[in-house]
Amino acid sequence: MIFFAQTNSAGLLEQIVFPLFLLWFVGLTLVLLRNDIEVIWKVAIFFVFVFYFFQFFPELKESYERLTRSYPAEILNWVYGIPRAFYFFLLFFWPIAVFRMFYSASPFLANSTAKVLLGFTLVYWILFLGYHQFSVPIDEFLKTKFVDWITVVPPK
Repeated sequence: MIFFAQTNSAGLLEQIVFPLFLLWFVGLTLVLLRNDIEVIWKVAIFFVFVFYFFQFFPELKESYERLTRSYPAEILNWVYGIPRAFYFFLLFFWPIAVFRMFYSASPFLANSTAKVLLGFTLVYWILFLGYHQFSVPIDEFLKTKFVDWITVVPPK
């Protein structure tokens, strides 16, 4: 199976750990600001985040160091890593969702789960096939124009 290209030899986790935790931190902050969630759940969610933060601290530190050394290359690494991670998420989530749809007491919840998951899967495969068909120009664009666009040149 061919996945989206990977720009370095880092594993998938090392490739996307920083944007994943950044997204998680933003989501955690939004949850902590909600008034209708009980404090006990906010504390529990916060401690789950802290546990995983310390669990993956070496990978986060290395990813941050790569980001500060060469942020265009690291962001490009994220662009290639996130679709690969989404593929594995779908691979992992589909069997769970099928059982959840079967045991759901609500036909609406079962149908909406199927629609949403099928929609995400179809969008992923359409993008994957598009990338596979046009990988050379897409890679060329990402490695030249995209990197030039995100590179900030300090004024002289």
